[in-house]
Amino acid sequence: MGKYLPIIVTADCGSLTRAGKILGYAQPNMGSIVTRFEKELGIKLFNRSQHGVTLTETGEKLVEIMRQIDEMEDYLQDVVTRTRKERFRVGVFQSVATQWMPQVAAEFCRAYPDTVFEMEYLDRSLDGESGVRESWLDCALFRGTNFPEGMQHVPLMTEPFYLLVPAGSPLADAPSVSLMEVAGRYPYIHTNEEFDWEEPYKDVRQKLMERDIIKVCSPEDSTVITLVSQGLGISVLPRISLCSITPAHQVKAIPLEDPPVRTVSLLFPRKTEQSSLTTFFLRLLQKRVAEWEREQAGILP
Repeated sequence: MGKYLPIIVTADCGSLTRAGKILGYAQPNMGSIVTRFEKELGIKLFNRSQHGVTLTETGEKLVEIMRQIDEMEDYLQDVVTRTRKERFRVGVFQSVATQWMPQVAAEFCRAYPDTVFEMEYLDRSLDGESGVRESWLDCALFRGTNFPEGMQHVPLMTEPFYLLVPAGSPLADAPSVSLMEVAGRYPYIHTNEEFDWEEPYKDVRQKLMERDIIKVCSPEDSTVITLVSQGLGISVLPRISLCSITPAHQVKAIPLEDPPVRTVSLLFPRKTEQSSLTTFFLRLLQKRVAEWEREQAGILP
């Protein structure tokens, strides 16, 4: 209860008895509280009569100031409460966040309603590594197999990449395509959904980049898919990104011969440094990935 609330309530009620009932004090106690305030301030706040109390002219001015102070104290406590809330921060990238995070976040918030769940979109896996290492992320989704030292990781899914071509492309009816055969022959749209360009794909990357006409920095897979559907070029996307294709997109995803693959893992601190929230989040994430794999069986190529 704010320091000046007894005075404010008494002024609003016009009665020590009614104010006492609201605040849980007997009438004599309310009278003592008001008298003590008047002595501390050295000013008479209320005129008393058998019909109740009314504010003096000075009391009216001071009560307005007390109301402002009371409101600011409420605001201060609200800010303190929100600041004290525990936060769980996870680094994500768009393709898996779209497919996995809504269900995971919903379950997490039901289990920990007083914890703020934050998702930080990452452009590169390196951002997730630095976020976990520097403790501004509790954990992060990680693409690739070059795991940083001093951290733990749990693989969640391994998926192949596909060649995305316009529906009218000569490649659209091919049962499969070799990346080396198409590299350098078609305009290429570069995305941030990368795979490991080390051997044996180093030469392929160099050839693709010879016709690199657009680099899409947007985290939205649908941007890349729409550009391909407009006939601007071809692209290479992971299997999970194909979920963003709609009937309106005039594109075709072609399996690659000897396809590059990527592993998606959860990266988090060493066991001695990780929180119980991270352990709980990992269990939810593993459960969602298994559900997603069952949902997509027979749908994705």
